Amino acid sequence: MAASKRPPLVTWSVLRRLEDEFDDPAPARSFVRDFIAYWDDRYLRLVHTVEGGDAAASLDALLSVRITATMIGATRLARLTADLESSLKRGDLAAVAEALPEMKDCAAATIRELTRKYVNTER
Repeated sequence: MAASKRPPLVTWSVLRRLEDEFDDPAPARSFVRDFIAYWDDRYLRLVHTVEGGDAAASLDALLSVRITATMIGATRLARLTADLESSLKRGDLAAVAEALPEMKDCAAATIRELTRKYVNTER
């Protein structure tokens, strides 16, 4: 993804809407903490399915990442994942494999941002 066209790591208004839906920030914060806690498992699942050449399982793993990233406002990660889904649907599993390091870096930056500006703050 070109740096000039990259969306923000986190769209904070999405998290505010999630908090508003619950009328309480606690469930939203819990969801974000769970996203962070389970990221390594999600990523490793994706790596294993891609390395194993299992396109259906890779798509399922990508959907899991995109849906949860979208729910918490992890906009850049969600966009990257959607792009990888498109590549996979075109049959280009190699493009997904090639982008895994970028996804890992994007998720790490997103997690740092969420931790610093959301999880570790009181509202």
